[in-house]
Amino acid sequence: MRLLIACVGILVATSVDAAPAGFVKTTIPLNAPPAGLAFDAAGVLYALEGADSGFNEATLRTIMPNGDFGPSFPVVGEVSANFFVGSMAYDALGNRLLITDNTSSGQPVDGRLYAVDATGVQTTLIRGIANVAGVAARDTGQLFVSTAPFGSSGAVYQIDGSTASPVAGLSDLGFGAGLAFDANGNLIVQDANTTTFRGRLKKVPITMSGGDLTFGVPVPLLENMQSSAGVVVAGNEYFTTGSGGLYRAAGTPLAESVFDSVDPFQWATAITFDPGSQPFEPFAGPDSGRLAYTANFGDLFITVLTPAEPGDYNADGEVDTLDYGVWRTAYGSDSPVADGNRDGVVDSADYLLWRKHSAPGSASTTAGMSVPEPAASALIITSFLTRLCRRRRPLRHQHFVGTTPPARTR
Repeated sequence: MRLLIACVGILVATSVDAAPAGFVKTTIPLNAPPAGLAFDAAGVLYALEGADSGFNEATLRTIMPNGDFGPSFPVVGEVSANFFVGSMAYDALGNRLLITDNTSSGQPVDGRLYAVDATGVQTTLIRGIANVAGVAARDTGQLFVSTAPFGSSGAVYQIDGSTASPVAGLSDLGFGAGLAFDANGNLIVQDANTTTFRGRLKKVPITMSGGDLTFGVPVPLLENMQSSAGVVVAGNEYFTTGSGGLYRAAGTPLAESVFDSVDPFQWATAITFDPGSQPFEPFAGPDSGRLAYTANFGDLFITVLTPAEPGDYNADGEVDTLDYGVWRTAYGSDSPVADGNRDGVVDSADYLLWRKHSAPGSASTTAGMSVPEPAASALIITSFLTRLCRRRRPLRHQHFVGTTPPARTR
């Protein structure tokens, strides 16, 4: 099982800002605001701490899947005066990080794309991309960047060696220009309309034959979005950043909703997703992946969201008596906080879910805890006795129903 990023000394649970229902929210402190984020194939989280104004050296921090900080590496921009990071992504085929640098040294076309390998060795892949912003790598090895010029249209380019070729149909982009790929290898592009400054989400169908890519006509997915900075794909859903925080675009038809926000004035930027073995859904457990993002431009930390364990209704990383209190308070309502099975109502089924996954110490001390309604109580007792009969064990030897979850990592 993948571990929640929650290790003593580096992760601080967010106590002021509530997590999205069914998710555990933690923060990782850094020494400088993160300008780029990326998970690699092994679940290592990379955070690029941006260079100070007037300097060209940034710091690449590594955070292991168990929560420990790994080695740090310097990343140096080619222009001595500054290093303006546009975005960072992981290239699985090359096992390297890709970083865009939009610093100008007085030349009309001066943007760059760097690559950094697992040992910190840095190379320059291409120069001369004006206003370079986003970057993404397809799992077949092809690299893409986007541009976001101020006051004019941007575009998406495929990188081939030391040259950049524009992608057909993607030459009218506005600001932002976040890039990602869906499970089918189609390119997902998010940008902001230069007139309304509202976000737009597009999909570019891609087919591959003999190592060459063929691009279909871009398909508009969503218009008039609040977000317009970054995008990741999680199954059939899209998570995006921008003005107001983190958003989710889901459903049929696709619709945008706030997923995690501190206040309406924050500006969320960098975002990355580490898919798990299960869908990224509430109360699905840490095997369902991790989403990391910069909640507000200039923050000295990363926010990480992980699906909570089933029954962890207060989202503190363990299932115990405190979760029973949350469930009991929400009983009979449609609150998503304690709707463990996500059927739209908090009822006895959610109690049974909590009971099944609660820690041994918690379950053994809940003899006096009950379901508020008699009918629900009867349901629980019936289910309880049925399980005991199937196991053919004396009632006096049975303390709780269910399995014991792993011990909480601190």
